[in-house]
Amino acid sequence: MHNAILDMILPRVCLLCGREGNADGLCSACNALILEKRIGSPACTVCGSPLPNSAGPDHACGQCITERVPFLCARSALVAEGAVLEAVHRFKYGNEVSLAGTLGALMCRVALPQAPHLIVPVPLHVRRLRERGFNQSLLLANVVSKALNAPVDYSNLKRIIDTPHQARLDAEERKRNVRGAFEAARPGAYRGRVVLLVDDVYTTGATIKECAAVLKRGGATVMALTLARAVKV
Repeated sequence: MHNAILDMILPRVCLLCGREGNADGLCSACNALILEKRIGSPACTVCGSPLPNSAGPDHACGQCITERVPFLCARSALVAEGAVLEAVHRFKYGNEVSLAGTLGALMCRVALPQAPHLIVPVPLHVRRLRERGFNQSLLLANVVSKALNAPVDYSNLKRIIDTPHQARLDAEERKRNVRGAFEAARPGAYRGRVVLLVDDVYTTGATIKECAAVLKRGGATVMALTLARAVKV
């Protein structure tokens, strides 16, 4: 009753287009645009990138055949383009934190090969956290945690170097940018655990791989889950 009265006084509006929205913060049209970008088969069994052929089984992509990665697998819910990117930007830079539940729920639909013992969000440097006021990866991790019934460990993995923004960097520059940027305060806490690393966007994989390497050195088996995945055209 309370929510119905509030809806009459302050109707819900879509956080992307401004039209009348639903309880999840989006209108039906924007929801449909986002769901069109879901990643399905065929996809790379290692990095989770969608593969170009529309039919056929999942298999390792060309890059993952030749490159050793520090995680068991990475998976993403959506392709990072169109309405998906708009939602990510509103959530991450527009302080629309109410989108965390909607976007996190989409991540919970992604199948993982193992159940994790722990969920670890990719951390922000303390200065960036103070500027933004929240860690978007932690908000998503909290949603995933409830769905998978696995606790969130947000205090052990730390970002010790305040690296520059990566938006305009290429793959090699991103790799150099995050090298040595993370450490585990208590690396032994990961020993023998299956850890699910959570972030918002997988672009080149530099950040995910650097974090996963730290967790792996601590004895963890690492899986990664992101909301969106950049795809090369």
